[in-house]
Amino acid sequence: MAFEVTIPEVGESITEGFLAEWSQPDGAVVAIEDPLLVLETDKITMNINAEQAGRLHILVAEGETVQVGQVVATIDTDVTAPADRDEKPAATTTTEPTPAPEPTVTETTAANVAGLSPAVKRLVLEHRLDPAAIDGTGKGGRILKGDVIRHLDAAAATDPEPGPAETKPALAAEPARPRPQPVVLPDQRQTRAPMSRLRQRLAERLVEVQQTAAILTTFNETDMSRVMALRSEYKESFKKRYEIGLGFMSFFVKATVEALKTVPAVNAYIEGDEIVTNHYYDIGVAVSTDKGLVVPVVRDADRLSMAGIEASIADLAARAQERRLELSDLSGAVFTISNGGVFGSLQSTPILNPPGSAILGMHTIKKRPVVVDDEIVIRPMMYLAVSYDHRIIDGSQAVTFLKRIVECIDDPDRLLLEI
Repeated sequence: MAFEVTIPEVGESITEGFLAEWSQPDGAVVAIEDPLLVLETDKITMNINAEQAGRLHILVAEGETVQVGQVVATIDTDVTAPADRDEKPAATTTTEPTPAPEPTVTETTAANVAGLSPAVKRLVLEHRLDPAAIDGTGKGGRILKGDVIRHLDAAAATDPEPGPAETKPALAAEPARPRPQPVVLPDQRQTRAPMSRLRQRLAERLVEVQQTAAILTTFNETDMSRVMALRSEYKESFKKRYEIGLGFMSFFVKATVEALKTVPAVNAYIEGDEIVTNHYYDIGVAVSTDKGLVVPVVRDADRLSMAGIEASIADLAARAQERRLELSDLSGAVFTISNGGVFGSLQSTPILNPPGSAILGMHTIKKRPVVVDDEIVIRPMMYLAVSYDHRIIDGSQAVTFLKRIVECIDDPDRLLLEI
C-alpha cells in the first residue's frame, strides 16, 4: 500500500514552505519517526518525520516550493524496515529471568496524553507524568509546556537529594548531525545560493523593525565576580541534583524578570493607538542555528527556579538545533535576551524582537581594571546593552531598568532574597 507523505499544517498563517533537504535518499527503507525532510517556512525550520514504515519514493525535489497538504512522496508500506536496525546477534541463554519492560505511562496517562500538543506530550512521556496531576493554565485548562516544567520544578524541590543509584532524565537531546558544507572549487571566485525562507523573513523583520520603531540603546557594565564565584561553588551540587548545568543565562533571566517588575513600562508594547501592558514574563532567548537566528520562549520565567530556567533553555536550544521547534515555542515573548558574548562580542546594539519593546544584549566577559573602594582592582566585567522603543519607553525608564539588572548581577543574593 502507498502511504502519501504530505506537507503538514504548520500554522494558521502559513500556506507554503520550501523543501530544503531530503533526509533520506529515494528508495530508502524508513521506519516510523525516521526524519524524512527539512521544511523551511517564513517563521520556522522543522524536520518532518515518517508516519509509516516502508520504502520511500520521492516525488518533489529539494529546493522546490511546496504547499500545505501537497503530496511530496509516497511510502510503500509493504516493504518494512527491521524492527531494530542496531539489532545484534542473540546472546547465549541464561538462567536469570528476563525482567518485564517497565511501562512508560499508565493506561489513564496514555489516554490523557492524546490531547496534548507534541512538545507537552514529549515531556509528559519522557518524565512518565500523569497529565491529570498537572494544573493547566492554558485556555480551557489546557496544559502548556510551562505547566509541565513548573510541575517538574515543584517535584524536584520536594524530592530528597538523589543517591548514587538514582538518575533523573535530562531535557537536552542528542546533538544534531553535522550538515555538509558546499564544495568550492579552487578557481571559483563566487558562489550563489537562494536565501532560505527563514533568512528572508528574518531580513524583512529586521528592516521592518528599524523602520517602524524609534530604537535607542543604553549601555552599562556589570561585575561578574559574585555570579562566577556562586556558580563555581554550587555547580557540582546543582548538576547532581537537577541533572542540568548551571549557566549564566538563568541569572540574567531572573534579573530581567526583576527589572521588568521594577519598570513595567518595559513590559509593554504599542498596538495601534493603544499601549498594551503585559502582566506575565515570557522571556525569549536568542539561539543561533545553521539556518539563522531563532528566539524560543521560556514561559512564565517568574514562576521557574534557576533549575527550571536552565532546563527550559536547554530543551529549547536542543530542539532549535534539531529543527523540532513548534510555532508556539517562538511566539509571545515580552522581552528578549541575546548573548553575543558566546561569539566574543564586546559591545553591540541589539535590534528589537517584536512584539517586545526592548531587548538585552549580553557580551563577552573581560578582565579589566576597575575602581572599587578607591582602589584599582582587576575584575571580570561584562558590557550590557538594552535597545528599546523610545516611543513607549523613556530614557530614564530604560536606564533604571538596566541598572536593576546590573544590581542583581553584581549582587546575586538580591535574586534569592528578592530585594
